[in-house]
Amino acid sequence: MLIFAHIFAGTLMGLGFWHLTKDRRAVPLCIFASVLPDLIDKSLGLLFPFVLGGGRTVFHSLMIICVFLLCVLLFARSRYVLLGLGMAGALLLHQVFDEMWNEPANWFYPLLGPFQGEMIPEYIGTYFWVEMSNLSEWMFMIGTVAILAESYGDIIPLPGGFLPDTIKTRAYSLVVVMLLITGLYLVLAGLTNTTGTFIIPTYYPIATVFAGMLALCGAVIMQRETFDTPWQAVP
Repeated sequence: MLIFAHIFAGTLMGLGFWHLTKDRRAVPLCIFASVLPDLIDKSLGLLFPFVLGGGRTVFHSLMIICVFLLCVLLFARSRYVLLGLGMAGALLLHQVFDEMWNEPANWFYPLLGPFQGEMIPEYIGTYFWVEMSNLSEWMFMIGTVAILAESYGDIIPLPGGFLPDTIKTRAYSLVVVMLLITGLYLVLAGLTNTTGTFIIPTYYPIATVFAGMLALCGAVIMQRETFDTPWQAVP
């Protein structure tokens, strides 16, 4: 799955743990955890192509989640444990959306031997254009921006409040509707094995279904979320 879908998944995970912890830091922490596997593993793959060239290695393994959870439980203060669990959940969600069961040697490392695989040539340039040409990725990006604007508008307000509340509400509702339509389309496309369209140019069927379910979950959560409690970070 592509980067904005991972970010959107981390945003939704963060909203859930924000409610659990009453700590608004849950959202950015879960977003960070949701992109951490690609930030680290893709960098390692480019730096050490003959050892970690698969691009889905250390931080795409269950081992790193176990290590992370162990560190959280052993060293985190009790009031931060839930934040750590949220980050671990975002890490695991990234691996599920990447269908890591299709790469068992990497997912269950070191139980099944060394890391395997290699990144495609010209990875950065290739996936930049894939990202920019994927309409569903734009919808995930817009959905993330809408959630962050509603969640943190009291911290980073728009200058001068140049958008009336009615327009903001309508724009937010439009994003929800577009996510709903995108989600339904992706699920249908995945179930019918439709590929090569403007919305889903590179996804495999199961990844397409996952992306559709993510969009649908996002639409439902955004519709139900009230953003009416300005929770502050726990000191």
